[in-house]
Amino acid sequence: MKHKSILSVALALSVIVSMVSLPLSVSGTTTANRFTAVTGIINVGNGQVLRISVGGLQGNDTIQVRFAWMRYMPAGCNNDGVCLHTVQSQGITAPVTVGPGEAASFDVQGNGNGVRVGVFLVAGDFNHDGADALIINSATGEVVSQVIMANTAGDYPLGR
Repeated sequence: MKHKSILSVALALSVIVSMVSLPLSVSGTTTANRFTAVTGIINVGNGQVLRISVGGLQGNDTIQVRFAWMRYMPAGCNNDGVCLHTVQSQGITAPVTVGPGEAASFDVQGNGNGVRVGVFLVAGDFNHDGADALIINSATGEVVSQVIMANTAGDYPLGR
């Protein structure tokens, strides 16, 4: 009788432990595949281009990424100097496959208003430092500024 009780308790505990650990391992896998980097809203001037680049993978890894953007236009300022901007246009690219030793980039021409660009992983494991964002003078090719793109580990508002 004692052996059946001990066996039942052991079996119940193993079921509980496996149920609890299963969602943890699944969520760990999903998080690795949810790499997202976003610039935030920045003003890119006339004669400038914002270039977002991702790549430099090593080994045999292949990933698929998408680029998404939102262009803003001014909607007026208040007496305190706070200005509102509204979305003028937005879009998303088709998935792009980036293989070992390859890179992908996406350019947004400046028009003096704000733009927000994001890159996110569609498929594969992203084991890289992240995405690079540069503001480049279109006439000279000179890099005017580098924009930090942090891994937000979530969804870009335009979807996947």
